[in-house]
Amino acid sequence: MKLENTNNLRNLKLLAILFVMISSFSFAQIDKPYIDVSGQVEYSREVERYSATIIVSEDLAYNSYDENTSFDKIKSDYFDKLKSNNVNVSQLKEDTLAYTAMGYRKKGMVYQFETTSQSKFIELLSTGFSGVSINEKHVFYKPLTPQQVEDLSKKAIENAKTRAELIAKSAGKKTGTILSLNNYREESKRAFYNTRDLTDHVFNIGVRYQLQ
Repeated sequence: MKLENTNNLRNLKLLAILFVMISSFSFAQIDKPYIDVSGQVEYSREVERYSATIIVSEDLAYNSYDENTSFDKIKSDYFDKLKSNNVNVSQLKEDTLAYTAMGYRKKGMVYQFETTSQSKFIELLSTGFSGVSINEKHVFYKPLTPQQVEDLSKKAIENAKTRAELIAKSAGKKTGTILSLNNYREESKRAFYNTRDLTDHVFNIGVRYQLQ
């Protein structure tokens, strides 16, 4: 028992020494003057696919249809209109669980639509119909390749360095070595509102420089 107590005491002393060393190192790092800047570079993002969540429901059609109009009738008329606008209705996939979760009182269905064609997506969105609501519209992007990440990072860091040097100069300082880097991960999807800003993106890297 005495030997065990001696070992425990020795372990506690080692932990205390280690804590003091870590604390001293941390405070030493904090005491160093530094500057945080964000480097940015604009780039064009490649679209992977477009998606929409479409609700077809008797609850949404009471203003335009007879009171007893069925879901089957609304769906049939809507699909016919889509076909006339060159939309492939086989790409509309039923999502029964999603419709149930929405809490509509009457019969209906949620359809998930995906396409790689922007023109087909716009045709779908422009086909309005009573009893139909397009609830969500998103554009998904292809992941950046390793080469793209490397090239964009170099440009963003160059931008950050220029900005840091200007700020440091205004305070009578100079920038030193890089202390840390922080990448603001690019978005994988974006809500679809119009076609103007779909591919325009900004690559960001946060850089911390030591000040001299």
